[in-house]
Amino acid sequence: MLVKQLISETELTTNQALQAIGLSHSSYYYRPKQTGNTKKPFNQELCLAIIKIVERAPVYGYRKVYAVLRADGWMVNHKRVLRYMRALKLLQPRKIKGCRFTRPAVVYPERCNSYWEMDLTYVWCGVESGYLFVIIDGYDRGIPGDYFNERCRAAEAVLALEQAVVKRFGGKVPLGHQLILRIDRGPQFTSYRFREAAKRLGIELEYAGIRCPDDKPYIESFISKYKVEEVYRHEYRNINEAKLNWKLYKFWYENERVHQSLNYQTPKKILEQAQKLALVTIRKKCIM
Repeated sequence: MLVKQLISETELTTNQALQAIGLSHSSYYYRPKQTGNTKKPFNQELCLAIIKIVERAPVYGYRKVYAVLRADGWMVNHKRVLRYMRALKLLQPRKIKGCRFTRPAVVYPERCNSYWEMDLTYVWCGVESGYLFVIIDGYDRGIPGDYFNERCRAAEAVLALEQAVVKRFGGKVPLGHQLILRIDRGPQFTSYRFREAAKRLGIELEYAGIRCPDDKPYIESFISKYKVEEVYRHEYRNINEAKLNWKLYKFWYENERVHQSLNYQTPKKILEQAQKLALVTIRKKCIM
């Protein structure tokens, strides 16, 4: 109305009047469209055709129903079939997704016995089968606990965990000392027996993500080295031979094998250095 009044009272053209009041051409000439229920009514014949197909094959989703309709001569697209089946409530039920697990953060331990990782691996032993539960310290790369047996139950996992605590702490993690054990979501580690054993020993459990081997880099790397440096170089005749070779490899790994990540030192030397430093720190505190 303001533009028309300005044009009638002056000799300005429409363009000049629009420029004077700062209004664009698109805004001035815009006319709202008449909106309403523009949806087309459902084709009853198509509805009956879809219902017949679903009755013959109740497991068909809209894509398969669309393919059958096209084969029968119907000129429809898949979006229309989806809309019809949704209105008729003939779509397949959605997959119920399980609980989503968050992935833990990457850990770079700064001292011994603060962060462990544990896993299970299969070892071929000729006519027999062997399973190795092994625990690694993320700081010194030592093996505080392990258990090699022909079975891989939660009981064997608990034995490896108890052995590690006895070796590093004498039986139980001291009160106030935080020790995190990161494991995967295998049935042995998620079992009630294993979780209760960790609680009794004073260990805090931390679970890795599903299909996320990078969440346990230290134990995954160790098992890979064990397979390449020991298992793949031998053909064990039985499980006893595999157990003996595992003990020999573990002794060599901890006492003689140098690690690039440890500045080409052995896990035993790193552990001894950490123990001496801890002893000096305790003495200083006592003097103060």
